[in-house]
Amino acid sequence: MLRSRLPAFAAAGLLAVTLASCGTVQVPAGPEATDPVCADIILEAPPQVLGMDRTETSSQGTAAWGSGEDTVVMRCGVTPPGPTTDQCTTLEDGNGVQIDWIIRELEDGVFLYTSYGREPAIDITVPLSAAPDQPSGAALDLAQVVSRNIEATDHCVGPGDEPTS
Repeated sequence: MLRSRLPAFAAAGLLAVTLASCGTVQVPAGPEATDPVCADIILEAPPQVLGMDRTETSSQGTAAWGSGEDTVVMRCGVTPPGPTTDQCTTLEDGNGVQIDWIIRELEDGVFLYTSYGREPAIDITVPLSAAPDQPSGAALDLAQVVSRNIEATDHCVGPGDEPTS
């Protein structure tokens, strides 16, 4: 039986994202946030995601857009997921860039997108309130920066498919 490698405590930690009085989003860093590739990704991250402006974060390897409960958060250097029975899908942006994501719905209407087949791994938390019609829009907005900096070494497969790596 395949099992998810995304630790439950990491998902719970993402729900604890809060705003400090100075407006900085408090975000726990991923275990590999010091990877130089993460620095490039954070520096190249777009000024807007889902039409929301970028805001300051508290940790290395992180970026955020929006404010309050509508904040979208990206963390670079999270633990790469292994084989899982969680939903894994390929999202393609308007420029044809494809990224494979494991998608989990967390508590309180928050979606967690974790890149699959790329190291270091990226995760993006998207409150449904920030994108009620298409929470995947945040992952699509970040596809270019992920693709430019991290090569895919594996891809999502469905039941009965042979792995592509």
